Amino acid sequence: MIDRNKINTVWRLVGPTIVTLLLIVGIISCNESAGPYLDHKTQKSASIAESTFEQIHSQVYDNPSAARMRSLSLLNSLEENDKISRIRLMKYIGSSYVFETNYPEAIKYYNEALREAESIHLYDEIANINNNLGTVFNESGSYTSAYIHFIAALDNYELAGKPEKKEGTHNNIGLTYLNINNHKKALEYFELALDTSAQPKNPILASTILNNIALCYSNENKRSEALENLNRSIALSKKHNNQYSLCISYKIMGDIYQKSGDFEKAFEAYTKSEGIAQEGQLFQQIAFAKTGLGRVLLERGNIIEAQKVGLEVLDMAEAKNSNLLKTDAHFLLSMIYRKKYDYQKSLEHFQQHVALKEELNNNTIVNQIYDVELKHLDQLNNMQQLEIDKKELAISNKNNLLFLLSLVFVLLLIGLYLVYRNHQHKQAAKLRGAVIEMNKKRSNAALEAEIRERKRIGQNLHDSLGYLLSLAGLQASVLHKKKNISDEKRTELINSLMESIDEAFNEVRNISHNLSPSLLSERGLKGALQNISNRVNQSSKLRMTFDTFGLDDDLNGLIENVLYRTLQEIVNNTLKHADASELFVQITQDEKEVNLIAEDNGKGFNYEMVKNNSGMGLANITSGIENLNGTIFIDAKAGRGAIISIIIPL
Repeated sequence: MIDRNKINTVWRLVGPTIVTLLLIVGIISCNESAGPYLDHKTQKSASIAESTFEQIHSQVYDNPSAARMRSLSLLNSLEENDKISRIRLMKYIGSSYVFETNYPEAIKYYNEALREAESIHLYDEIANINNNLGTVFNESGSYTSAYIHFIAALDNYELAGKPEKKEGTHNNIGLTYLNINNHKKALEYFELALDTSAQPKNPILASTILNNIALCYSNENKRSEALENLNRSIALSKKHNNQYSLCISYKIMGDIYQKSGDFEKAFEAYTKSEGIAQEGQLFQQIAFAKTGLGRVLLERGNIIEAQKVGLEVLDMAEAKNSNLLKTDAHFLLSMIYRKKYDYQKSLEHFQQHVALKEELNNNTIVNQIYDVELKHLDQLNNMQQLEIDKKELAISNKNNLLFLLSLVFVLLLIGLYLVYRNHQHKQAAKLRGAVIEMNKKRSNAALEAEIRERKRIGQNLHDSLGYLLSLAGLQASVLHKKKNISDEKRTELINSLMESIDEAFNEVRNISHNLSPSLLSERGLKGALQNISNRVNQSSKLRMTFDTFGLDDDLNGLIENVLYRTLQEIVNNTLKHADASELFVQITQDEKEVNLIAEDNGKGFNYEMVKNNSGMGLANITSGIENLNGTIFIDAKAGRGAIISIIIPL
């Protein structure tokens, strides 16, 4: 994810510098004189002296408002056919608005100048104005429009026979890519521009390009490469006394050192930038350098000094009515007042910073509207019929293609539907087979459980009841055959016989109770569970405890019976096989299911080895639960007891 806070921080550091670089390269073409590429009907000497244009050009940088008023005055006094002077004056008016960040008005005058230049085929000026328009759109965030104008500038410099001027436009395209954080493409265009100016025919542009390359490397956190290119730019600027580019270089250097936390070197670089700007009376660069100094002072804890600088920059911005400078000044003051814990003023300045930022950004929409107006109507008229023919042919081809694609699509849908239906039939057949197989297994399991239960009942009858009845019969036979036994012996035999009969009666009652427990109908599952627990706890071999939660007295009788049988098997297995001293049972019920959990502290067992062992009755438990669509989980390992969990849906 993109970190918007980091992007905003980087933009606050390098944004003003990029703006300045755009302006110096883009607007530098304002004072270019018209070349020889004029229509013969309009070739006429300019009525305004070249020195006047030079004065206005210089004034645009220092006092844009005054330069604009002078240009408007001259524009109103021009002869109607003096189109060259008209074009140049409208360019200066547009540039004056650019320096005040009033981009809609700047684009308006640039477009008027462009239409005039196109009407007389003044290719050199057409290229210059497109370059200026691209610069404005670049700054206002309309990067697509900026790119279109820069390409138009390249084409018209070629038509004007001035390919050497492409280097400035290549630099501007590089700035466009720099603005959208495509540093690789930006570097390609900067290096292309630098190659064309390798012979220092234009050392101002060369130093500017080196500054831009440094910005690219700075944004990629390549500090050493950035400083290397800045030092090259500084050397070139000093050699040719280019104070403007020199103060920009030190400004960028200050940004780099501040970004890396080297505040001493940052302060030194900003101080140099401010000194050069003061000497050359470069107002905007003075403000940029002071803003950087204010940030460094704030980082070093000199809050009072930082506040003085911030207020000074704000006054400068107000004097020149520069929204760009106001934005930076308000943000700096917001940070300063936050450090002073004056959150009210901090918030006020931050709100003004945001409002100005939004105002600058909203200009993008207006700029795009003006850009739409800049259409080559003559070319569109000439190509209109051809375009209509091409569209009709394209529509015909599209219709044929659409029909073919529709047919293929319908056939594909039919094929997919048939494949899907075939797959459904196969899946349904597999499901039916699986259900039949599952029912067969359940039926077999139920039958096997019934057979095992019958064997167990028979074994109980034979082992316990049969033995007791045989013993009673033996005692009755002795009484019947021996007539001469003493009364004492007879009484003893009769008592023994009665005990055997009582034991046989109890055994019959137990077997009957196990087959159809009356406790379930009388006391419910909870009462039956209490009975089992009481009987188990009568012996000292095993202690059984139980809990129930939400157990309903109206629980389905079949479910009660299965749970009761399951508990009997669990208790029986625990007594016979587990060597456990404690058994805990819990039964819970909610709207959807009944849960039974039984846990002992015995020696445990290997479930895979004993699950088919009839002696443990696990098959009986499993088949009964599965017949109710229930699930049984057995967690048992040798040496750590066993946990049995049963879930039966309601």
